[in-house]
This record gives sequence, structure tokens and C-alpha cells, in this order.
Amino acid sequence: MALTKIQSGSFETGAIDTSDLSSNATIAFSSTSAFANALAPKITTVNVANSAFTVLDDTAVNVGGGYIVITGANFQSGASVLIDTTPASAVTFVNTSTLQVQIPAKAAASYNLYVVNPDGGTGIKVAGLNYSAEPSWVTSSPLSNQVANTAFNVTLSANGATSYAVAAGSTLPAGTSLLANGYFYGTVSIGAQTTYTFSVVATDAENQDSSKTFQVTVTLPLITGKLFVWGEPSPDYGQLGTGASSINSPTQIGASTIWSKIVNDYGGNFTAAIKTDGTLWVWGQGSYGQLGLNTTSNVYSPTQVGALTDWADVSVGLRNTTALRTNGTLWAWGLNNIGQLGLGNTVSRSSPVQVGTDATWSKIANVAAIKTDGTLWAWTNINGANNTYRSSPVQVGSATNWTQVSVGNNYGTAIGGGYLYVWGNGFQGRLGLNNTADSYAIQQLGSATWNSISAGAVTTAGIKTNGTLWAWGSGNNGQLGIGSRVYKSSPTQVGSATTWDKVVAGTDITVAIKTDGTLWTWGYPAPPNGTSGNLISTPEQIGTANNYVNISTGGRIAFAIKTT
Repeated sequence: MALTKIQSGSFETGAIDTSDLSSNATIAFSSTSAFANALAPKITTVNVANSAFTVLDDTAVNVGGGYIVITGANFQSGASVLIDTTPASAVTFVNTSTLQVQIPAKAAASYNLYVVNPDGGTGIKVAGLNYSAEPSWVTSSPLSNQVANTAFNVTLSANGATSYAVAAGSTLPAGTSLLANGYFYGTVSIGAQTTYTFSVVATDAENQDSSKTFQVTVTLPLITGKLFVWGEPSPDYGQLGTGASSINSPTQIGASTIWSKIVNDYGGNFTAAIKTDGTLWVWGQGSYGQLGLNTTSNVYSPTQVGALTDWADVSVGLRNTTALRTNGTLWAWGLNNIGQLGLGNTVSRSSPVQVGTDATWSKIANVAAIKTDGTLWAWTNINGANNTYRSSPVQVGSATNWTQVSVGNNYGTAIGGGYLYVWGNGFQGRLGLNNTADSYAIQQLGSATWNSISAGAVTTAGIKTNGTLWAWGSGNNGQLGIGSRVYKSSPTQVGSATTWDKVVAGTDITVAIKTDGTLWTWGYPAPPNGTSGNLISTPEQIGTANNYVNISTGGRIAFAIKTT
């Protein structure tokens, strides 16, 4: 007789051969349970839950893991759960149709989900569990520069994000707002160019956060202005731009009213300026090609450099010029004996040559510059590391929050996050580190209270966020403005006023503008008052006009732009 084989509670395929059975034969089973099916677990739904197991009706979970609720049938106490081959961190048996599960961290992807009962019965939901990625930012930082007093809007975007909010402890620029959909808008009203830093958190449907720090530089609109000059250049290279060899009171250069930017080298030997139409103009000493006119001759009145109309900024050293175009490219010309042009060589140039191929430069200061990503770069011996000369830009430190940089005679200064940093030659205390030693490694100076900085030949001046003015370094000609002719090796407050807006330190003269638009100066020669050769060691106002917007000084001459 052939009996059907019983296995796992079910009949195997086959038939009973009745020819071998006697009339009273019986078929007996050891237990009726042998006929019962071992029911495999069935997975119906998988839902994301919080730590209290509140179902959120979503099968996506954080890449860092989390809690899920599995519903279905035939679950047994002691069942285990696998995400592909990875065991769950913890499994709580609620009843035969509900499991509460803490799952491990895994990469963003879809995974097979298994429930395995203690008796070996297994249920599977193919690609039943989706680990979601955290929001990934699409909008880069920094944001595009904005112009003060002009409405703007930028949409911040991160893949997967469903809402946006300002990060805790961060503050938006005054006059701006951020909506939950990432719409950042407003109108910033400021009195000086400033870079704002703030952080935004993007959150997705699974309550995952991804934060990003943004920078936005707000610049002042170009202002139509008249250009004025005064001083006693020595020697005379035509740097006054008027044909005169000495001027005792502010005198307008030409009849033009469209000057926007003016810079004079700290030696006072040549000048560069930009008009509001984007053209670049130079005059003064040209013996090293620093005028960019493809000649080494001196020029005694403003002369245009080439025909370009997209110059955004210009900075000058003792015998070299650096300029920035609106497309973010950097250009240089002039003396290059120690690599001060940043071209990777020591070949001098008498006309503009592009520095590298980058189009990511945003601010310049002779042999140093800041990129749009907030990194600081420098060359020659002002590289923030040692006294080794570099003929190409090298990054200074690793910070990405630099907002201002100013370079003097063999030393550098910069502001990042409100902190002031200095490096280079410490002659007469111009680094402000309470000594006269050199420090070619970058050093932090004081707390995060600085708003602007100006490095001159041997004197440094800066304005704090509270509007106070400070100076240090050489004061032999009264250029510190503190009422004496001594040098100071640490920042010393100039008077008690809290309304200083701009300051430029030269060689023997310091020039400043207050928030009310009035013009002030001190040093040698004395402030323009009709007298030549005097020395003034405290700030003295020039005239009564209150519409000055830009200044520059070097050697014993100074320039100012006044609105019409």
C-alpha cells in the first residue's frame, strides 16, 4: 500500500492505492494538527511612525533610521524584521496584525522588507521600505550681490524640501524676510558695503533637516560725484591730476560729475579711478608701467585705460595696479619683480593682463583678494603663512567668511565674521599685536566688533561696529589722530565720536568721512585750510559740506568724491 506523505501540514501530491487495503484497514494520523497550515506572515502596509508609533501614512524614512509600523496578518510573538539583510534595531509585537519596529540607518534607497516568524514562516514586501535622502541644497552660497535701497528677491531651493526657516541663532539682514517656501526678499538700507551671513534650514516631509549658511553682499548704488584733490606731492609725477604741483584746499579735477571710485597708492605717486560708466582712468607716475597705458611715461591728467566699460573695482600698490571687472575676472599690471601681479612669474607688464582664469573674484586689495565663495587669497610675501614670496594667489587659511581685505606696505589686514586679522611686517606696531614683531602667520586681533579696516604704508585705521574710530602703527606725523606723534602697537581710539563711516590710512595723512557726510583729515600736511606745511594730530573737518561719499589718500595727497 502507498500512502500519501504528509509534510508540513499539507498533502504531498499522490494517490492512495486501495488495492492493498484490507476491508477493515484504517488510516491514522498522530495528530489532527498535521492537517493545519503553518500560516506565513503577510505584510499589508508599512508606515513611518514617530517614537510613540503614531502612524504618519508614509513609507519613506530618514536615512538615519527611525520607527515604522508594519500591519498585516499572521505575525507571531518574537518575530524578527530584516531590511534586506540588515536586522531591525528592535521589534515590538503588538498583536498578530501589528509590529512596531525601530530600523537602522541605511543609505537612501528602496529595500525589501521581511518579517520572519519564530517557526520560520517568512513574509516579504518587495521594495517595501523607502529610505529618503535629506534635503540637498540647490541654491549655492554666496548669493548674488544686491544693491542697497533696491528691492530684490531670491528663491532658496533644496531638493526634497517642503519648508524653509531661518536657523536658530541666525538673523536675516534688516529689511528682508524669508517665507516658508524659500522666497527670500526685501530691501536692505545700509550706509556702507556690507556682507551679511545667515543660515537657513530646509525640512522635508519626513522632518529631516539640512542647513546651509548663505552670504549676500549689499553694495551701495553708484553715486554720481565730483572728484576733488589736495596736498603736496613729493616728488611731483602729476599725481594731483590738475597740472598743479601743490594744492592747499580741495580742488575739483575737471568738470566731470560721474566719478564713483578713487584710489591712490600709499606712496602717493599715482592714482586710479573708475567712472560710473565703468571706464577706468589713471594719472601720475608711470615709470613701472603701473598706469596700464602700455608706456612707462608719467601722465599729468586723468587718462582712460583702454576702451572697456565694465571695470568694477581698482586697487593700487606702490608700483602696481590690480583691477576687477564685472564678470568676476582679475587683472593686474605694473612692477612685478617679486610676483606682485600674481601672474605666476616676475615679468613686469605695462598693460592689463588677466590673473589666472578664475571668474570668481569679488573684492580686491592690491596683492590680496576675496572670492565669491568667501575665501581669502594673497600673493608676494603677504600670503599669511610665511615670508616666502609667491607669484600666484594662494589661499590664506581655510575660512569662507571673509568680507573685507586691505593691504599696506608688506602687511595685510582682513575682516571675517566681524573679527579682525593681521599678518606681515610689524614695523612700529602696525599689526596692532602690542609689539613690533613680524607675524607672517595670520593673527586674530580682538573681538568680533570690526566693521571696516584700512592698511596704509605704516599706519592702520579701522572703524568698529559701534561707529568708533581706532588707529595704530606710526604716528610720527600725527597720522594716528590721537593728539601726539608717537607710535602705537595696539588699537587706540581716536577721540570719542561714534559716527565714523569711512577711513583711509595713507603714509602721512589719514582721511575719514562721518555718517553725516562731512569730511575729516589729519597728519601732514595739515588739513586743507589755506595753510601749507602744518601738522595736525587730531581730526579736523574740511569745510562744511556734508555730501562726501568716497575718499583716498597716499603720501601727502588726498582725494574725495562729493555728490552733486
